[in-house]
Amino acid sequence: MKKIIIIGGGIAGLAAAYRIQRKISEGADLECILLEGSERFGGKIFTEKSDGFIIERGPDSFISQKPATIQLCKQLGLEDRLIGTNPGTPSTFVYTNGKLVTMPDGLSLMIPTKFLPFALTSLFSLSGKIRMALDLFIPRKVGDSDESLASFVRRRMGEEALNKMAEPMLAGIYASDPEKMSIGSTFPMFVETERKYRSLIIGMLARKKALLVSANTDVTMNTGKRPTTSYSLFMTLKEGLGEIVDAIIKKSPDVQFKSAAKVAALEKQNHGWHISLANGSECHADAVIIATPGSITKKIIKPIAPELAELFERIHYVSTATVTLGYKKEGFSHPLDGFGFVVPKAEGKSILACTWTSSKYPHRAPDGYVMLRCYLGGALHEEIAEKDAETIQTLVRNDLKEIMGIKETPVFCRVFKNHKANVQYHVNHSEIIDSIMENLKKFPGLFLVGSSYRGIGIPDCIHSGNQAAEATLEFLGAKSE
Repeated sequence: MKKIIIIGGGIAGLAAAYRIQRKISEGADLECILLEGSERFGGKIFTEKSDGFIIERGPDSFISQKPATIQLCKQLGLEDRLIGTNPGTPSTFVYTNGKLVTMPDGLSLMIPTKFLPFALTSLFSLSGKIRMALDLFIPRKVGDSDESLASFVRRRMGEEALNKMAEPMLAGIYASDPEKMSIGSTFPMFVETERKYRSLIIGMLARKKALLVSANTDVTMNTGKRPTTSYSLFMTLKEGLGEIVDAIIKKSPDVQFKSAAKVAALEKQNHGWHISLANGSECHADAVIIATPGSITKKIIKPIAPELAELFERIHYVSTATVTLGYKKEGFSHPLDGFGFVVPKAEGKSILACTWTSSKYPHRAPDGYVMLRCYLGGALHEEIAEKDAETIQTLVRNDLKEIMGIKETPVFCRVFKNHKANVQYHVNHSEIIDSIMENLKKFPGLFLVGSSYRGIGIPDCIHSGNQAAEATLEFLGAKSE
């Protein structure tokens, strides 16, 4: 019997474990143990339930355009648990010049795809609109070298698009500095769109048309009926993302899930790997999947692979924080008629963004209450996320009072801090990862997965876990057909 050890119980490690469980269920003679150093599984996915509120300490949703999460939910029997965003309140706002301004309809990330809403919006100045429209005529970039998000947006859309859209929205997703973050590693679809269509606007219009035609054709051929939209862009589960974690563990009876099992040392032996735990226990494996954050992976592999560990020194992390607040709905100061807002750095606020959770997703708050979730820190405001919880709470409430006019006292306010937990994909990040994966070939039977490499979102991590599991099965001679 071949033995697989997975180190790290975040969603990437869990996805790998479930893929191996499915292979065991098919009859493969395998043993799989997942070791998690903390007391709980799920990594950044952490759902709390309190007095009818569903509170996410980590991510609160995933994007449906990347299929890995929805596919996993279907495999786990969770398809009927999936819920999308509220179609009745789709507006998103930008806080600029002291007020909340609605993002124009048809604005796909930062690319305008509808003329009239873009022409009439007060979000951009006339000169800013003209500069963005020049994307229709600007030639494509020559060469394949990576560049920063800021450089890319300035070149294609101008400074105003960078400051009011790309920095708070796109860089905000990664909690990154747009002057440093890699466009190729974070938004490769923009690079490919420019390469293929020259203009981002033309390319996004063509992409929307192709997606619509494809959806219409597929649904009509399969059902003979007019197509309907199955999923919104952002999806979650009825009782929070923690449902995925619980389901994987429940549906993997042949996998041993061990919490409070911190790895102290990893050694290469003639026939496999030897693992020592901090609690004094030991185990052997024929293959090892390391699914920990890069900063921890570096420490695990340094004794056996110092050159490989050195490459991890070039990957940086920043601290972030989230603040979730609940209020009584009666007499609440704001109608919450949308999904929330983002705040450009130039506005000088502590909050990077705020999700109006009870409006965006159904059943997040009990009847008679509303809930908000604010984001702080990141590469441009990291010092704020490092402050104590009481100070963070005060900063958030002051910002909400000024931005939204909220004067009421919340029924609860929860601060969650994530110290150096957000990986940064700086320019030429993909070259670092290519070097890591090339160096890894010197250690057959060792596999690396997670958000440090080629995608930070939940679908990316699940896809990474699946790939590692498949590579491990192939290495052990148990590859799927």
